[in-house]
Amino acid sequence: MRIALKQATPVLFASTLTAATAAFFLLAASVSMAGLRQDAAASEPKVFDVVARRFAFEPATIEVTEGDRVRLNVRSADGPHGVEIKQFKVKKAVPRPKPDDPPITIEFVASMPGTFPILCSEYCGSGHKDMTGTLVVKAKPKGAE
Repeated sequence: MRIALKQATPVLFASTLTAATAAFFLLAASVSMAGLRQDAAASEPKVFDVVARRFAFEPATIEVTEGDRVRLNVRSADGPHGVEIKQFKVKKAVPRPKPDDPPITIEFVASMPGTFPILCSEYCGSGHKDMTGTLVVKAKPKGAE
């Protein structure tokens, strides 16, 4: 019997070790997947559909949080316009609309908090200088990464 017991002990130890190893890898994989889901959610841009028309942007105000990736899908309702946000080095022409044209896509990271003007960067008529909008970037909450 002693021989049988000595032979059974390594098998029992090996199966316990295998179960513990499997449990460890399952736990590590679930923690890793949760992190990937958070990273994917954090990396998804905040998307805004914007219409440029004489002499306004709609919506007139866009609010995001510091660190957000921002995607503006911009269409013109009438003639050529442009979108400029100097602090984030954004400047893109928005051409006269044609049927079935996709919107102009502008992406950037709102890397600093504050209130920033959105300007029309293409002359669009007598009210051009009054064509403005506002980007509000709220400070990231303390402790948020």
